[in-house]
This record gives sequence, C-alpha cells and structure tokens, in this order.
Amino acid sequence: MSSRNNNKLPSNLPQLQSLIKRDPPPYIEEFLQQYNHYTSSVEIFKLQPNKPSKELAELVMFMAQISLCYTGYLSNFPQVVKDLLSCNHTVLDPDLRMTFCKALILLRNKNLINPSSLPELFFELLCCHDKLLQKTLYTHIVTDIKNANTKHKNKVDVVLQNFMYTMLRDSNATTAKMSLDVMTEHYRRNIWNDTKTVSVITTACFSKVTRILVAAMTFFLGKDEDEIQDSDSESEDDGPTARDLLAQYAIGKKSSQNKKTLEKAIKVLKKQKKKK
Repeated sequence: MSSRNNNKLPSNLPQLQSLIKRDPPPYIEEFLQQYNHYTSSVEIFKLQPNKPSKELAELVMFMAQISLCYTGYLSNFPQVVKDLLSCNHTVLDPDLRMTFCKALILLRNKNLINPSSLPELFFELLCCHDKLLQKTLYTHIVTDIKNANTKHKNKVDVVLQNFMYTMLRDSNATTAKMSLDVMTEHYRRNIWNDTKTVSVITTACFSKVTRILVAAMTFFLGKDEDEIQDSDSESEDDGPTARDLLAQYAIGKKSSQNKKTLEKAIKVLKKQKKKK
C-alpha cells in the first residue's frame, strides 16, 4: 500500500491506467474512486455544458481506456458519452467535443459500441463548423467500414449504406457531401461497388450544391478513364459500369433542367481541372 501512496495513484491517471490494464482486480478501489469522480464531473458539466473541462476530458479518456477491465461498472459509459455529445454538441468546447468523439472511437475499436449507431451520431455533429472534427469523423467512418469488411462483406453494411443514401438527400450540404465522399471512397476500395450504390451516387450529379455536383461528376469521369483502359478485358456478360449507369440516368431524365444541370456540372469540372 505504501508504494501506491508514494505514487499518488488516484490522481496519477496515466500510471493507474497502465496498472489496471496489466492487472485490474487489485486496483478496484482506486478505479471506484475515479469512477465516482467522473460521475460527479458529468453532473457538474451538465449545469454548464459550454464551459471547458480538462478534468472531465481526462476522466472520460481514462474510462474509455480501461473500459474492458471493469465492464460491469462501465456498461452504460458509452451511452452516457453519446448522450452528452448528442444533447450538447452545438455548445460544447471544441477540445472537449473532440475528446468525447475520440473516446467513442476508442470504444468502437474495442467493439463496445454498435457499428451502425456511431455514424448516425457523428453525422449529427457535422453542423459544427469544425474542420478538424469533420476530418476525424470521416476518417473513422471510412476506416471502420473498411475494417469490418476485411475478411468478408459485413451484414451491417446494408444498414450503413441505407443511412448514407438518406444522408445524401440531407439539406445540410456538409452532411450530403460527406455521405457522398464515404460512398465513393468505398466504391474505389471495392467494398460498396454494387449497382444500387452507384445509382445513388449518380443522383448527386444533379445536385444544386456545386461542390457535391462536381465531386460526383469527378467520380464518374475518373472512372471513365479506368474503364476505357480495361474495356478490352471486360466480357459482354459483366454488369453495368459506373459510366453506363450515369449515361442511363442522364438519358432517362428528359427534362431541359436536368440537361442544363449536367452541362453546368461539366463546365464547372473543366474549370476546376484548368486551375490545377
């Protein structure tokens, strides 16, 4: 016990974290002390959620790191952090908001969070004007889906794909753009390369938001170059390519408005290429 006192374990979170991960049972008292401290900090935070709290940030990351060591005590921990983010993300201190997100990503990596629930929350956070946060969330979503499909196609993909399809129609341009980026990235990685995904991406070619329209057109024109190079090796029995589906969609839409939109998209895309 003297060595514990000398090291001041209750306030030395990194060292306590290391010891707990190595051998959880002997440090249950120290954990409970920090756990009570954490729950008190959460209640204080709820009174003024717009104020920074380095103490709460440290405790949340500490709990996330050792979450597999005391699952009985921390079974509700992921939901608490998700609720704190969902209810307060627009007023949260940016550093604390990022800490909550990183804690949830860590919990997801430990398989303590349902894979389909986190993207829904993270897309809620896109209304925050925080580019670093947006990049962090996008990287996690792409990486998580890739990891889930490393050995075989994951059944959760259907849920996530349908969610992305819905988000592409969202009125928030940032939300719609990220969903498009996620879909095109997974198409390129041969994870979501089914006809339905390509058909949904095709609808973005008619978006009223220029950056979404340009991104969709770039995706299809980029695929054209690859498809032309590979055309000799493709059999007649192969399914429709991204290029084919775009052509079919454009032909099917007879209205002059859609024709003008496509022409506008191509002009904007050409201007973008000239600037490079």
